[in-house]
Amino acid sequence: MPAVPAWVDLRLDGNQGRAPSASFFDALLRDPELLRCYPRDDRLERSLAAHHGLPVDRFFVGAGADDVLDRLCRACLEPGREAILPVPTFEMLERYVALSGARARTVPWLEGAWPAQQVMELGSADTALVAIVSPNNPTGLVATADDVRAVCAAFPQSLVLVDAAYAEFGGEDLTRAALGFDNAVVVRTFSKAFGLAGLRVGYAIATPRVVGWLRVVGSPFTCGTWSRAAAVHRLATGRDEMQAYVHAVEAERTELIGALRAFGLEALPSAGNFVFVRGGDPTWLRDALAGVGIAVRAFPAGVRITLPADCAAFARLRAALAAAVQPKALLLDLDGVLADIEGRRALASVADLQALATLLPIGVVTNCPRRLAESVLARHGFTAHVAALVAAEDGPGKPDPAPVRLLLQRLGHTAAWMLGDNASDFEAARAAGVVPLAVAGSGTEAERREQLCRQGAVRIVDGLAGLRQLLAPRP
Repeated sequence: MPAVPAWVDLRLDGNQGRAPSASFFDALLRDPELLRCYPRDDRLERSLAAHHGLPVDRFFVGAGADDVLDRLCRACLEPGREAILPVPTFEMLERYVALSGARARTVPWLEGAWPAQQVMELGSADTALVAIVSPNNPTGLVATADDVRAVCAAFPQSLVLVDAAYAEFGGEDLTRAALGFDNAVVVRTFSKAFGLAGLRVGYAIATPRVVGWLRVVGSPFTCGTWSRAAAVHRLATGRDEMQAYVHAVEAERTELIGALRAFGLEALPSAGNFVFVRGGDPTWLRDALAGVGIAVRAFPAGVRITLPADCAAFARLRAALAAAVQPKALLLDLDGVLADIEGRRALASVADLQALATLLPIGVVTNCPRRLAESVLARHGFTAHVAALVAAEDGPGKPDPAPVRLLLQRLGHTAAWMLGDNASDFEAARAAGVVPLAVAGSGTEAERREQLCRQGAVRIVDGLAGLRQLLAPRP
């Protein structure tokens, strides 16, 4: 997974929940012993037992759900054993299976119901673990209680993992169905709906025997004392905040799925705090959004977008998606893109500019004086194909986003791409919500291309002809 660019300021790639209110922290910061002492009591286990209405010996608390899953794989898998995983799914599951020395047998699940029949057909005497992740990460698809019951009954000698990390956001809560079977293990977390991902608190609900396995296959100390106290407090006082966050997610989820489909994208129905965009070019959508400061997660089969549950952030996301997949205008820098002003040479052909102008309206934004910009456009025959011009006299120059915003206003559009050749162009475009692209000839050195990417260009094109190719419909 590529590093998130430094200029990204809206992280929608990790599915974290909304942070608790300030009063949550005030209550916990009064007790320094929470930081000094090792975790030795079972207050969190007792709180979870009361919350779920189960005996306390059925709970194991780990350092996040990841720790629980890792322990579970180490407890029941070894070389010669197998785990059945519908995929794509939470990526760490396959890694934990591999670390245990076991073999992962996968079943495709990219649409529709949970693939119960295919899972049953893969079962063998070597099957030690079957995973049901619902709502599934990254797709948001769901399994049913009937699926859980069928798998638990069909694999009595195997453990059935029910990963319910996103259960609060939708779909059928499979916890009760799973706990009717001794071979089921339910994994839950405080990272998502409760907003405590940074504290790493997850837990398993299982038979006392399996809970005992989870305790002995790792360190005796899992999540810390402060994290445990925070989870107890959050469980006791944070229900209303959590429900408000879930309702915000549900509303945004419906709206985002509708918007994505209106853009011509395939958005899967989701029961998580995210939406999965299937197909197309996942890296383009990821990179275009990163270009305007928004991080999302790309997978081979598509892109996962975490719902921000915030009106301003959601509006920004919608605008960025429109710019990425349905630009309504093209913005071009002048010097270095259309012409070399000092050398008085054209860098683009009139034919290429005319071809672009038949697709989308063209605007030029430059830090040059207006008279100079107009004379350059006229000298090379570009004027007739440029719908609007913003020059030095119109306000502050790039990297300030003001000239880019003014050009959008004059063109009458907000969703746009901008082709530039330096960091100031890319910074101005990004701040204005415009996807930044770079121009470089086919002979440009690799070092220069890498520099353009580091400065913020999401793609490098070979002149205006390359930009036209990038605009071509994507499969």
